[in-house]
Amino acid sequence: MADEFEDFLSAALAPAERVPDRQFVARVQAGIAIEEQLSAQRRRAIADLARQLVALAAVAGGLWWISRAPPVAMWLVDSPAQALAILLLAFAFVVATFVLRPASANDFSGLARLRN
Repeated sequence: MADEFEDFLSAALAPAERVPDRQFVARVQAGIAIEEQLSAQRRRAIADLARQLVALAAVAGGLWWISRAPPVAMWLVDSPAQALAILLLAFAFVVATFVLRPASANDFSGLARLRN
């Protein structure tokens, strides 16, 4: 009796026979390709961030080292407002250098063709 019921249940719950859905498969493959590309973009972005942090630390270290020289240290003590202005300009220059570089490696233009 249990075998008959299991056979009936498996026959009733079995999916109907049909042809493969190629459009669904293509959508899933396109989604996988997009995820792989986004993962590679994230890895590049993290590597770029690490490089930029190292470069920023190097610039900050250089400025700190220069500020320890006796003539510069005396000038910093005499006019801290000018020193702050120069420091802010140097920081703005460093930030502009990183922001205004070409975005060839980090653009997302290839993703549009994968979605269609």
